[in-house]
Amino acid sequence: MPIFDNAPGCETQEVRLSLFTKGSYTKLKNALVRALLGADFYITDRRYIGFETETGYHHYAIDVAQLYEL
Repeated sequence: MPIFDNAPGCETQEVRLSLFTKGSYTKLKNALVRALLGADFYITDRRYIGFETETGYHHYAIDVAQLYEL
């Protein structure tokens, strides 16, 4: 009789990083993305959320994921 292993082999954990800056977000975003990729994270989405007129901040979101073997 065959034995089926339904146990997961890995777990994916995801998080959204929100970057807020009053100046240009490009250099900071690029440095953050390079650091995350260098640490073996997966970038699943990057998007400019918008400019918040009340605070004067630009909001940029980076979604990242990491796989963990079980």
